[in-house]
Amino acid sequence: METELQYESLEDPAVDERHRRLAALLEIAPGDRVVVDFGCGDGATLGKLLDCLHPGGAVVGLDGAAEALAAVADRFSGDAQAKRLGLVRADLERPLPLAAGSVDRALCHNVLECLRDPAAFLVEAHRVLRPGGRLVLSHPDYDTMVFTAPDLELTRRLVHAYCDAQQDWMETVNGTIGRWLHSIAADSPFMVEPMTAATVVSRGWRPPMLGYLFAQHVATVLGRTRTVPAAELHRWLASLEAMGERGEFLWTVVDFTVVCHKR
Repeated sequence: METELQYESLEDPAVDERHRRLAALLEIAPGDRVVVDFGCGDGATLGKLLDCLHPGGAVVGLDGAAEALAAVADRFSGDAQAKRLGLVRADLERPLPLAAGSVDRALCHNVLECLRDPAAFLVEAHRVLRPGGRLVLSHPDYDTMVFTAPDLELTRRLVHAYCDAQQDWMETVNGTIGRWLHSIAADSPFMVEPMTAATVVSRGWRPPMLGYLFAQHVATVLGRTRTVPAAELHRWLASLEAMGERGEFLWTVVDFTVVCHKR
């Protein structure tokens, strides 16, 4: 599976905070030996997982995109923790290449939208977790994106269009899947805690800030799909740049999360 957007530069405090929060929700304990990131992308969360893991444990990143795994390898090149990191290319639509009961903790962030059958994936995740294991399931709801743009009507229209746009690499699309996480997880074999939500906030109109990159991505996707006239996209980006020059640019999105337990 390919990643949606290679945006996870840790130079943006919003990214660091997001992945630190996800890692903390796993509650990695001293006896945990194997922690897995399902759909690890370019590896933004892996460092946080390694920081939480006790000596002797291993973190495994699974992703279907060779490019993403190559980016992870580059990110951890020369890192002393790399020896505790394993990378596996795996299609999350198929049976996971992990033994039953072999995983202590697992994370799946920003992935379910891309799966044709999230329920089947959760059955597989349940299989590979040990009894008492913990899965943190998280996804942004892209219909909740906020940009400080002067043209509110246009911004709303662009956000909704982006949320519904099926990009070239996607087999399916559900940009609002975040709000449905609890319902999806509740139908799985897991025992599920109440859903929580956290707002990711990014400021600064420049790369690698998350809000800047998302604005560019919205314009690129909608331009490629010809959902919105190019002139409107250029005008919108120009207005955001003006907000940035005045120090008023702001981007937010809501991340929904459920913690799942194997009985």
